[in-house]
Amino acid sequence: MSVKILKFDRGITHIYLAAVAIVCIASAWFFVKWNFANVVASALDTERPESKIVVESLVEMAPDDPQTHFIAARLFEKTFDDADLAKSLTEYETATALSPNNYLLWLELGKARDSGGDRPSALAAFHRALELAPNYSAVQWAYGNSLIRQGNSDQGFALIAKAAASDPQYSNPAVAIALQLFDGNVGQVRSVLGDSAEANAALASVLAAGNRFDDAFDAWSQLAADDKRTKFKQIGGKLVEQFVVAKKFQLAARVTGDLLSDDSEKTVLGQISNGGFENGVKLRNAGIFEWQIAEGAEPQIGLSEGQPHSGKYSLLMAFNTFNTVAFRPVSQTVPVVPGASYEFEVFYKSDLKTTAAFKWEIADASTGTAIMTTAPMMPVVDWVPMKAKFTVPAVTDAIIIRFVREGCAGTCSVNGKLSFDDLSISRL
Repeated sequence: MSVKILKFDRGITHIYLAAVAIVCIASAWFFVKWNFANVVASALDTERPESKIVVESLVEMAPDDPQTHFIAARLFEKTFDDADLAKSLTEYETATALSPNNYLLWLELGKARDSGGDRPSALAAFHRALELAPNYSAVQWAYGNSLIRQGNSDQGFALIAKAAASDPQYSNPAVAIALQLFDGNVGQVRSVLGDSAEANAALASVLAAGNRFDDAFDAWSQLAADDKRTKFKQIGGKLVEQFVVAKKFQLAARVTGDLLSDDSEKTVLGQISNGGFENGVKLRNAGIFEWQIAEGAEPQIGLSEGQPHSGKYSLLMAFNTFNTVAFRPVSQTVPVVPGASYEFEVFYKSDLKTTAAFKWEIADASTGTAIMTTAPMMPVVDWVPMKAKFTVPAVTDAIIIRFVREGCAGTCSVNGKLSFDDLSISRL
């Protein structure tokens, strides 16, 4: 087999090599310039006014880079200057034209058109974004909101309902929009957003924030028991806080119970929780319907297994102080029936040596005002009961049972032990 050798004129070869070199150099230059413009644009601080000048130069440097135009659009948009807003819209249009299959560019273009008042063009941009990314919640949310503002509520709510179902961050805003549009009608909100667990959880949050506490609790009640304790536990905790601040103690107690898996720990209307101390006590971070024990060194407070009145434990307080300030209150908030009459009972024993008077007090949980105070507890060797009757004010649905000290002015010597067990209230 013969091999043919092609010979080129040396001059032509030099020209060819020079042309290739020029093309490579030019390609490298454009590549470097494009990437340089892209990187610098991405690093610009949108809060600095000189950034506008820089980004304009970068757009000239890389006129075919959609990302650089996109960053320029966002920068001009943040100045809120009318001329810059017009530039921003132009840059969004250019970026989208250069990268027509990028859903994010169409989404931002739709927002820019919407803000500028060009609603029909905004819908067209949102529609294209949805075609490119039909399952993206951010697209569904923006498109749905735009449709609602233009009067197409059915299609709009269908989209924001999808967004809320796939991304929890949209749940509360979706409910808020629907409540506003339907004048607070919860039934209509459910009809457009659905009766899902997510929708009801969002309803509970938004209604509570709007001081519609009974409606919020009703929405919370629609949730499955397991979901309350797991998926929506954080929302339940927030509801408890809001109900307590609003002095809706019965609602707070019921939601608190929903968050617990052990029925024995749940708060019951008209009953002191853990009155026999069999479930232990928390010295820190106790719930509002549990025993609250203030921090401090005096008296020492803890459970005792030594000769309880019943069960295994009693609550023991050990005093050894001359300090007037040294006193740790013990209390519990108990939901009750407004206007009802009850009898309070506690068993105690004491060997205290003191001039101070230690009593139990029943107070209105809404105001903190005392309703009833027991007689002072006297030294007794064996367990004795102490009883007192009281009537709940008609305007409150909870009381505070609290251990108090009186008659302790100046130096207040207290020495000895005081034990409590089997605290209860019963309706008369």
